[in-house]
Amino acid sequence: MKKAIGALLLFIALGAGAWAQEGAEALVAESAAYLGKFFKDKFDVRVAVVRLENESELSDLAMQKIYQLLVSRLEGEKNIRLADLMVGFANGRGEFNLSQTEELDFMIDLKLIQNKSRTGLGLTVFSRLQARVVAVKYFERAVSKGEMELLQTQDFAFAALGFSKRLEFESKRDLMDIQSIAGADGPTQYFFYYPDEVIIYVARETRLEKHFQFKLTWKRPYFPVLHPEGKLLLFRSGPDLVLTAGNNFSPTSQVLIQRDGQWQDGGRVDFVPFRLVTLNQSPYLVGARYEEGRNFFKDRVFFLPFAMPLADAGAYQKKTCPAMAMDFSTTAGQLQAVHVIDRDYHYRLFTSAFEEMTPLKEKKGASLAALDDRWLAVSDHTRAADKLFFYDIRDGGLRPAYAGPVAGEVQFIAAGDWQDARGFWIGVRQQADGMERLLVQFWGKRDE
Repeated sequence: MKKAIGALLLFIALGAGAWAQEGAEALVAESAAYLGKFFKDKFDVRVAVVRLENESELSDLAMQKIYQLLVSRLEGEKNIRLADLMVGFANGRGEFNLSQTEELDFMIDLKLIQNKSRTGLGLTVFSRLQARVVAVKYFERAVSKGEMELLQTQDFAFAALGFSKRLEFESKRDLMDIQSIAGADGPTQYFFYYPDEVIIYVARETRLEKHFQFKLTWKRPYFPVLHPEGKLLLFRSGPDLVLTAGNNFSPTSQVLIQRDGQWQDGGRVDFVPFRLVTLNQSPYLVGARYEEGRNFFKDRVFFLPFAMPLADAGAYQKKTCPAMAMDFSTTAGQLQAVHVIDRDYHYRLFTSAFEEMTPLKEKKGASLAALDDRWLAVSDHTRAADKLFFYDIRDGGLRPAYAGPVAGEVQFIAAGDWQDARGFWIGVRQQADGMERLLVQFWGKRDE
């Protein structure tokens, strides 16, 4: 599917046959052909672009497009196992996730320059195993103004290939989170988290039916808030179902255990759990603390060993930054990255070792959620007419996949599923004529 999209982008964005022998397409085609020939006598080589600089007249968006087209072509080479490490591109320079370079055989450096009316592409191949440059090549072509404008084609212009809204219904106000888990002996259960209760639903065709609900009680101190926010976590521990519920109006999160069909008190923890991760073959709750009574998290991430009964101490901390929103991408329980929207509404990325990548100041947002290590959903920093952005984060990158408008203000985003589709639950607050309502939407990808 990804290769098909790349071919479609190549056809539309670069003008198909009209550019067969000149312009930006030729730079991409000649570079890919050269690399394909260079790696022809090698088998299953691990390759990635790790540096991309622009000193030409092409825009940052055009540079991203050229990079994506080159990646699409290289993925078609049977001898190359390509890793797409790009996080973003801004101010003439690409930002890459360099924490994975030790897994590579070869690294590629690309640089575009302007030579009067012609655009040049310099290509350098570095062998990590030999620790030296093994190839240098330069291509040059004329890229017209019209071609540059065509390169501005947005990835998310191809709506039919991206995420789409699959479900929408109205919910009662103050819904803070939605999580789901497959039933032990039945259908998937959907947990809706409100300040004073959790309501559990099951799917019946295209609708949800209430299955069960239970009240939540919070111990003092209790912080008054303008808008309640919270996170729900569900996971299985042996035959038991474990639920944690944390928020911005209580200093502790509740831990509840469903055992033999009954919900039991499992204790409390002094931070909001987001995920259960595995470190050194042991399970840990990982999460953060809200600033008391506020809608942002403090600048620490907490790791608490998980075992019942819960320990009241023993959590260790890692420093990040104060965050309006935060989530963790994982693979099979292993922490991969920490995604943050800081208090200036800028997107920031931390590696699993909590080393911060270069901040991408042009990327703003308000809410976000990560779906495993595959997709990241981010809402725009607007109220009346919000927007959702979906990014492909596989291989440590941050590549636009689709953007869609939202009528209202996004209150929360939660990764999950609806029936057989993976995607994101979105809570949207709408206001009109002095009235307010909350809409729940599920956005899923067509080929997921």
